[in-house]
Amino acid sequence: MEEQNYALPLALDRIVMKQMLAKCPDREAIHQHLYLLMVTHFDETRFDENYGCALWEHDFSILSQIKWKDLIRESLEAAIARFERRLTQIKVRVEIEELEMMSKYNSYIRKRIGVEVKAVIRRTNEPFIFFERIFISPMSID
Repeated sequence: MEEQNYALPLALDRIVMKQMLAKCPDREAIHQHLYLLMVTHFDETRFDENYGCALWEHDFSILSQIKWKDLIRESLEAAIARFERRLTQIKVRVEIEELEMMSKYNSYIRKRIGVEVKAVIRRTNEPFIFFERIFISPMSID
């Protein structure tokens, strides 16, 4: 695949110096875009208030784990279908882990979610898999 996509993060200082920006292949660009969708909350971008996913809307919600995972999965599937048109046959899986973290003065529980996206790249009909984990909901225990 041609490297026709700009790589993230954008090095905007290179534009000022009239240098080329780094580029990346389609797979990497799709991966970067899915990650961006996952970590962006609604109404964060000026171009579309619906860009992002519900993860940050329900970060501290008191829902059953099954309902919470379904809500996040549905939100991500809708966001990917709307904003990442290079993919088709999108299936999202969400997992949740609680990890006890230790600091110098106390311990606390951090929630970590894993998001897996299985899809097909529309242009080449090749399978595509994305998997990322991020920490959410810091909770302190004294």
